[in-house]
Amino acid sequence: MPKKMTLKQRFHAGFILALAFFLVFASNRLNRRNFSTVEHTVDSVFEDRVVAQEYIYRLNNLFHKKEMLLALTPLEKNNVRVTAKIKKLFSDFEMTRLTSEENMQFANLKKNYTKLQDLEESFFKSQNTLDIKTKEAMIGVLRKISENLDKLSEVQLSEGRKLTQLSKKSLHMNQLLSKLEVAFLIIIGLLLLFIIFYREKSNVKFIEEDF
Repeated sequence: MPKKMTLKQRFHAGFILALAFFLVFASNRLNRRNFSTVEHTVDSVFEDRVVAQEYIYRLNNLFHKKEMLLALTPLEKNNVRVTAKIKKLFSDFEMTRLTSEENMQFANLKKNYTKLQDLEESFFKSQNTLDIKTKEAMIGVLRKISENLDKLSEVQLSEGRKLTQLSKKSLHMNQLLSKLEVAFLIIIGLLLLFIIFYREKSNVKFIEEDF
């Protein structure tokens, strides 16, 4: 058994134990932060990307339906129903977390939709008499709206990819920290053993020299 530790050995042992405690504490804090980042990105991918993509898909279908309704007269009843659904989806989409690019594309979408509504209002006031010029103008606006929706869809893919990469980076960091923590704890354990048994081995050596 090792003899009673000297004051210096106790100081070294205490320092190493404090270092081990600090290492575990710091690693735990970093792990919690990384897991929080992963949790946030997963939530954001679903709430702000998957859900937003669903809204875009449904809007695309509704505007396509509006284009189909142009071939029908009268179309006011069906068109009003579609318009109400579009307004609801616009409101829902605005509730998601929008990037600067999304805000710009969404503003363009609403601007083009306002133009479409103005053309539709002119059409309804003309007692459902759709002249070729107005019809071509409506089709042109609908094509611009389709382009806006395509660009919004591209943003969802791009942002989703960024969030996925951020998630992977946080997980890789956690794995690296875990490996470093184990390695440092092993080193600290070996240092403690060296400090505890170093005095005993030195004393044994001195005894052998006396003989």
